[in-house]
Amino acid sequence: MSKLPVRLWLLVLSLVVGAYFAGTMNIFPSIPFLSSNNLQPHSTIVPSQSSQLQSYSAPLPSSQSSLPSPSLNPPVVQAQQQLSKPDAGDKISTTTNDLSSSSSEISLPEIFKKTENSVVQITSTRPGSNEVVIFNGREIPQNNVALGSGFVYDKEGRIITNHHVVSDVEEVDVRFVDGDTYTAKVIGKDPYSDIGILQITDPEFFKKRVAPLEIANSSQVQVGEQIIAIGNPFGLSGTLTTGVISQIGRLLPNDVTGYSIANTIQTDAAINPGNSGGPLLNMNGEVVGMNTAIFSNTGVYSGVGFAIPSNMLLKEIPVLMEKGSYVHPWLGFTAKDLSPEIAESLGLARNYKGAAVVSVVDNSPADKAGIRGEIIREDFGSGAQVVRSGDIVTNIDGQLVKSMDDVISHLEENKKVGDKVILTINREGKNVNVTVSLEERPSGSPRLLSASQEQEQEPEKSEPNPPLFQFPKIPGFPELPKIFP
Repeated sequence: MSKLPVRLWLLVLSLVVGAYFAGTMNIFPSIPFLSSNNLQPHSTIVPSQSSQLQSYSAPLPSSQSSLPSPSLNPPVVQAQQQLSKPDAGDKISTTTNDLSSSSSEISLPEIFKKTENSVVQITSTRPGSNEVVIFNGREIPQNNVALGSGFVYDKEGRIITNHHVVSDVEEVDVRFVDGDTYTAKVIGKDPYSDIGILQITDPEFFKKRVAPLEIANSSQVQVGEQIIAIGNPFGLSGTLTTGVISQIGRLLPNDVTGYSIANTIQTDAAINPGNSGGPLLNMNGEVVGMNTAIFSNTGVYSGVGFAIPSNMLLKEIPVLMEKGSYVHPWLGFTAKDLSPEIAESLGLARNYKGAAVVSVVDNSPADKAGIRGEIIREDFGSGAQVVRSGDIVTNIDGQLVKSMDDVISHLEENKKVGDKVILTINREGKNVNVTVSLEERPSGSPRLLSASQEQEQEPEKSEPNPPLFQFPKIPGFPELPKIFP
């Protein structure tokens, strides 16, 4: 009787020891309380996160999946992986935690599919002429067919393009990516900002129900931001190129009108003849600009292109649709930036900032307000001599003026004809505030208008307008010529 309890105790002890070794060796994984996985915390990955890891990450080896890893913090790993999944709208939504920001950007193929039906090729035929122009060293008859691009602005059949694509014509052909072509009338033009508006009236077009492109706020774009250009370079329809925004707020000379275009967007996306008028898109497929010019000595892409900002389009298009034209505010003087040498010669600090007035147009707003330009006397013995230095504009409406670019940009962004501006000027060492009433910009070359009676030298001769589709050239780039507003 004394042996029986001993045998029972030995049996119980052997069962306990066997059960322990069976659990640690995972011999009975189907028995929950015998599995070593029961020793790991259950709150490491929630069910929804676990399903994402299965869909977008490779499974871990079994030896690693059964052991905890104290060196890895699951939320941090998830944030670094930036797991993403397509949503119901076929866009890419990024799943992140607080360590990274979310994004609504979509892929390049998706942007192209979303916008290709709304980008058009524009064909215009110039009036007949016996004249011949020289373009890139080749003789081209004046009566030629010009190709450009454009995009659908609204559901009423209005198309936006560049003025130089539709200048001197009343009707053009608009071809969509599916090959359908419609006749469109030119209903609005602004040569100064290089903007043109077309109207399609064909009832067949409205059956297509083409979606207009969405227009974004161009003031929110940043240098380095990726962008897309869609257009028809050299007549190759539906071409997509991509790049980044190289710089913003560029002053783009316009050799046709003689007045510069303010606040243009510089990009390195490949833009060539035929891209003019096409949209410049952000990574949400929204218009941030309209491609208009390139800097090139050959007439083809060289890595520097320019686009009219979308905010300028939004400002002018309603007026162009209503009146057919757009008037720009005008001051009426030319100016140059202060170099350290010029500043020191005037007795100013070497890095003094401002725009030095060179000449003032007779009877212009600046002339009426008493703005003074410099007087130069030609001395055949010693050359040109400055008799009197001009006023130096240091502020406009309280904003610092570092160059003439700031004056032109302020007028184009914030002012209209009839408004007043307050110019703070340095006149012979004294600061003076001058109020100027803005008037409508006159037509004609500013090179002729700037010939003031205060200048004794002969006025420069005006240059003929460049041939069709010769993009504005920028001598001495990146220092852009300073043309008065």
